[in-house]
Order: sequence, then C-alpha cells, then structure tokens
Amino acid sequence: MTDNRQLAAIALVALVVGSTVGFAFAGGFDSPVAADDPESTTAFDDPTIDRFDSREQFAAYLRDSRSSGGMATFQTPDVAIETDDAAVEEEMAEGDRATTTADGDAAASSSGGGADRYAETNVQEAALDEPDVLKTDGETIYYADRRHRRTLGSTAVVDASEPANPSVIGEINTGGELLLADDTLVVFKRSAIYGYDVTDRSDPERTWTTAIDGHVEAARLYDGDVYLVVADRVSPDDPCPIEPAGDDGPEVACTDVHYPTEQNDANTVYTTMRVDPESGEVEDAVSFLGSSRTTATYVSENAVYLTYADAPSRADLRLEFLLSDGRAHLDDEAIDRLEQLRSYDLSEAATRAEIRAVLDDWRAGLERSERRTAERDLEEAWESYATENLRQFSRTGVVEVGIDGDLAVDAAGSVPGTPLNQWSMDEHDGHLRIATTVRAPGVDAENDLYVLDDDLETVGSVTGMGVDERIYSVRYEGETAYVVTFRQIDPFHVIDVSDPENPQLEGELKLPGFSTYMHPLGDDRVLGIGEEDGQVKAVTFDVADPENPVVEDDLVLDDRWSAIRESHNAFLIDERHGVFFLPGSEGGHVVAYEDGLERVTTVETNGPAMRATYLDDYLYVFGEDELVVVDETTWEEETYLEL
Repeated sequence: MTDNRQLAAIALVALVVGSTVGFAFAGGFDSPVAADDPESTTAFDDPTIDRFDSREQFAAYLRDSRSSGGMATFQTPDVAIETDDAAVEEEMAEGDRATTTADGDAAASSSGGGADRYAETNVQEAALDEPDVLKTDGETIYYADRRHRRTLGSTAVVDASEPANPSVIGEINTGGELLLADDTLVVFKRSAIYGYDVTDRSDPERTWTTAIDGHVEAARLYDGDVYLVVADRVSPDDPCPIEPAGDDGPEVACTDVHYPTEQNDANTVYTTMRVDPESGEVEDAVSFLGSSRTTATYVSENAVYLTYADAPSRADLRLEFLLSDGRAHLDDEAIDRLEQLRSYDLSEAATRAEIRAVLDDWRAGLERSERRTAERDLEEAWESYATENLRQFSRTGVVEVGIDGDLAVDAAGSVPGTPLNQWSMDEHDGHLRIATTVRAPGVDAENDLYVLDDDLETVGSVTGMGVDERIYSVRYEGETAYVVTFRQIDPFHVIDVSDPENPQLEGELKLPGFSTYMHPLGDDRVLGIGEEDGQVKAVTFDVADPENPVVEDDLVLDDRWSAIRESHNAFLIDERHGVFFLPGSEGGHVVAYEDGLERVTTVETNGPAMRATYLDDYLYVFGEDELVVVDETTWEEETYLEL
C-alpha cells in the first residue's frame, strides 16, 4: 500500500495542538513600531537569510515561487484563510459590555480567599502559557463557552475563593481562547483579539480591541508579554506593505521582510510580534517570508521556531529521474529533448508541461503491445528512484526568531520531511530537535529525527523509523525522545538524544491502537493517550530499560471521543491524588495511575466534558455550559452550577 493510500485509509484525526490558535483573525494594534524603516530590524550574518531590497524584488520572488509546489505529485490543494468578519463587526459593536450577576457580594469575598494549590493549563513549556478556554489564578476562573464557534460566545467568570462552593459572578460577552496576564484577560476570538481589565472580577472592562489581518499561527504568554505569530497571505500584484495588526497597527514594508536566499514555495509572511497585554501595544515585530503549507510553530524561552514547506521543484525531480534512472527506458529522441529542456530556464509550470509533452510523444511512438510493459518498467524505475532519494522529495524550512532582547531572525535551515505539530520540536542545550515524516509518491513513508545546532544546521539524525507509517505523537524528556508512529499498530520508539551528533534509536515496542498525546509520569514511566478500535485508550509505558520498553498497563474506556484529541490543553494530572482526567463525550473520566491504570470515577455532564482543573482538593469539571465540583478525598459531587 502506498503512503498516500495509507493516509487516506487512516483518516483518523491526530491530536490538533496549540501551536496554532484554531481560528482566523483580521484588524489592528496601537503601536509605535516604525516598520517602514529598514534599520528597524536586527542585522544578521546568516547567508541563507536576507531582506528584500525593494517592492519589485519582493514581487519577483513571489512570481518565481512554485505556487503549486510540494511533493512530486500531480495535485496539491491550496490552503485558504478563513475569516468571519460579520461576527467580528457584531462583536465590536457590542462595545465594552460585561454583565454582572445578582450575587454582587461574591467578588468582594473573593479578594481575600483562594486555593493554596491549583492547576495551570497543560502546556509544552512550563514557563510559557498557551491560550485555552479555561484559565484560573486560584481565586477566579474564566471559562469560555465552546458551544457556538461561529457566533460570539461568552466567558463565564466564576468566584472560586471558597473551592467547595464556587459561584458565577460575571460574564464577558466574548468567548474564545484565553490568556490571563495578572489583571488582564486576553481573549482570542476569530478575527480579533480583546483585552479585558479584570481587576474587578465581577465587572470586567474591555480596554482594547485589535483586529488581525490573516490568522494567528501561535500565541504565548511569557515573562509578562504576549508573543504572537501572525500569517498573512501575499500576492505579487500587491505584496506590501503588510499590516499584520490591521489598519491601526505597524506597517511592514517590503524591505523589512526577511526571506530564504534559496528560492522556495513562498506565499505567506509570518510576523512575530511582542505585545503588551495590558495596553495591546505592539512593542516589537519581525517578519519572514515562507509557505502557508505544513506550518508548525514551537516556542521556547529563547526563540520562536517557525516551520514551512520547503519542497524542491516537482519538475526538477521528474527531470532528474528521467535523465538518470529512467534514461534506459526512453528512446534517444525523448532523451535529447529532455537534455535540451534541462538547459532552459523555465517556470515550474512550463517545465512540467514540456516533460508531459515529451512523455506523451514517447508513448505514442510505442507499439500498443509494448506500451503497457514500457510504462510499468518506467513506473518501477520511478519507485526505486523515489525510495533511494526519499529525503529529496519533501523538506521543511525552519526559521529561528530570537525573543531574548529585540526580536530578530537569527537563523534558518531545513530538514527532510514534515513535522506533525509543535510537539515535534524541542530546544535543549543549544540544539533544536525535530521529528518528521518523510514521504514520496508511490513509496513507503519513513520517520526521522534531526538534531540542529544554533545555526540550524543538522549535526545528527536518526532515520528510517516506522516504515510505511506516520508520526502520531512526539514527546521529549530531557535527553530522551519518544515517538509514536502508526498505520495498523502503534510502534513506540525510544531515542537517546544525549549526544546531539550521534542520536541513537534505543528501543521500540509495537502495540494495538495509537497515542496522540504523551505525558511523562516520572520514575521512568510515560503515559500515552489515544485510541484503539475507535475507543479512547490510555497506556503506560515502562522505559526503565530504554532498549526494551514495555507496556506496564492499558485501559480502554467506553467512550469514543475526548477533547484531548483536539487539544493537549484538555489534559489534567493531579499528582497529589495520583490521578489524571480525560474529558469524554458524556462526562469526564478520572483515572488513577500510580499502581497501574484504574478508572476511579466518571463525572457526569450534560453532553461532553471539555476541561477540568483543581483547586485544593476539589476537582472542577466543565461541560459546555455547566460546572461540576467533586471532592477528591471522597470522589463525591460537591457542587453543581449552570454557567
């Protein structure tokens, strides 16, 4: 079975994680950044990166881009950016309205209380918060309504100063993904971002609104600042200026856009911005030109790593094959025409058309009785060539934007294959690790892991894992990487990355189903969350012997859906009580993990459970429009609230 057919056959959706904020935007920040000044971005010495000299050079680069590029296949779908401007305009017209419930005393009582311990959002990097529908400071909880994704939605404000007896004290007329920065709640909603002053929890006040052009690829809260990556599609007819923060924000001039000096499939400008959450002001920005396809974004405490498709020319790959491994199967006339074609400087589309014409004429010159055999021989030669040159067919460009000090494009590089999501990448001791799936048409896929230095040059790799499979999840834990690949079974790979120049595949384990999220449990144990035969599954791996990982225990739940499939932010672990929480389709499952896996209880909700948190010894389970509070010492329901 070819890899393309394999992917069609397993149309199960892998975990969609928060390297991207899952909605589109359009509009503007107030900012003093002078983006029209070519000197406003930091200089660099990387020969693989440059800045455009003029609008004309920018437009010419876009025209030369292989807009239909990608792997050497005949069909590459376009990626459209969706916005919902009508909803944004309606929401902006609502102004600063926030509602207060009748229980006005709750806000006052919350000022002196709060939990001694509470859960924060499950994120990739501990110091970097990620947007999610649930946020708390241990005293107040903000929960955004997820029922109406195409409408405005709302955010409930819950006083949790008495953890056993919470109460709804307010409502914000905007829903979406949330970040909480001290007394400012930042709400990401489709084509806009909103800032709310929540000093008075019972009466939040909208203090700023920003409409974003393009869409937000990633957002993080780090050290008091919000970091945004905004993607804007660009056209050679009108490439710049670019307004990632709308009409009222800074303009990015053509001469401020960085680009890879080696021509690639470019159609999108990625602008990384540092934003003051209290005022909404853009404090710094830097832009890079890449492709809209196969984008994943990883953010560390030092840098934002953007990835984009950096595919070679499909036409060049075909031509190279026909004049090498395919030469023996063609006649002299076809070879002469292809040799002449190689000397021309033609566009991608024109080269493909010429190759097609040569092959059509070659087929027409064959006797009918020999045509099928000749075509089959050429196809087999292609499969052999593609297998031997697998890593030439798809590549991913990687751009490092430093965030320590002024934002700056520090380095650029590329690796074979395509990363799954943000979890495919990890920064450790000055190196970037990135796991990818490598594909070519008509041959089996493989999976690799590359280690890049601070110049984003590859210094080590492990290649060829999970043949005829693709990556479903990745987790890095210090000097070890765990990779799950899948087609019909779930191979779990353990990789030693302690030596960046010589990473080693230490062991692997095959088991039914697949894991889309992995979470280290300590004591040489790793938890996997995923599916088996369409049902939610949890599995614990014992990795004490990396060369011989084993399944310690597994648990298949009577549930066919979990919010963890959509976002890793939905996962909750409570180490004090030795349990983790899995939101399900009709409630949430509490599972003990210290001595095997055992379902402790299911917290029932009216519809799917979406999120959970804990405050002291109380588990808060959120449905679509309800809150169930459970005492973790007895696992009995304590309180029920409609939101």
